[in-house]
Amino acid sequence: MQYRAFGNTGLEVSVLGYGCGAVGGLMVRGEHRDMLRTVEYALESGVNYFDTARMYGDGLSEVHTGAILRELGAYDALVGTKVRLSAAEFGNIEEVIEAQISNSLQRIGRDNVDIVYTHNSIGAASNPDGGQLGLDDLERIVGVFNRAVESGKIRFWGINGLGDTETIQSAVDRFGPSGMHTCYNMLNPSSSHEMSTGFPYQDYGQLMQKTAEKGIGSVGIRILAGGALTGDSVRHPLAAQDVAPIATGQTLSEDLARTSQFSFLVEDGYTENLAEAAIRFALSAENLSTALVGLSSFDQLEQAVAAINKGPLPSDALEKLEGIWDAY
Repeated sequence: MQYRAFGNTGLEVSVLGYGCGAVGGLMVRGEHRDMLRTVEYALESGVNYFDTARMYGDGLSEVHTGAILRELGAYDALVGTKVRLSAAEFGNIEEVIEAQISNSLQRIGRDNVDIVYTHNSIGAASNPDGGQLGLDDLERIVGVFNRAVESGKIRFWGINGLGDTETIQSAVDRFGPSGMHTCYNMLNPSSSHEMSTGFPYQDYGQLMQKTAEKGIGSVGIRILAGGALTGDSVRHPLAAQDVAPIATGQTLSEDLARTSQFSFLVEDGYTENLAEAAIRFALSAENLSTALVGLSSFDQLEQAVAAINKGPLPSDALEKLEGIWDAY
């Protein structure tokens, strides 16, 4: 397992991160024995970062993740979680966020957590009904985060790099988080690659380059585009059956249809399958600290670890991908 610096925090994170969310579903809806076996194998394989949130299974992901790590004695494992405001909570931000941090610690079963991120999107103006934080909302949350760091409840804090691109970039400059989640996959690589004028999806403006320059750790999400980049429409019983795309097509089926353009990676022998290609593509981004893979089963983790151990995609494969994006 390869490890990378998480910005200027001093943390070293595994390039493969364990996604504990509801899209994969294992850490929300799985059987205890399956969660235990999978997390144990992850730790044995060198995975040291586990990413959860209070919104995943209404707190079940935090409960299960914390309990399994304790059962395995993995007290050094790095855990990140998230806070999220509902529409009704925008009027009382400080008290709500402080309570959410404390409640997450109780569910995880730790006195402190390595990093807490915002989970709401970020936009030019506050939009409670749309779940969108404005910069003034974010400033109030950052104040709570800083106090939580001072009190020892959290070690570091970060933000969710989803929303309006210009505002996200401004938030990075204004607040200087320690970490950031960013959408990154073969369908939409704009967080790391410069896109042509006709790019049809949201352009994140090479956000990962900016975070790297500022010493901010980056967590890649939607590496498999919600499952579309597996090339398979059949979803695991534990996985979310209806997944809304992020910064790609209108539907998961639309994204799935577009994955055919990447079939050359398998046909030309670069990878054994599309899922491997997607994971190794994420690994190819040197500015990405860790790539989250949401899991439904032990087999999926085995495949992800095997893909990571093969290393980044070859340079000529990446050049062919650039040609595909230019043709968008």
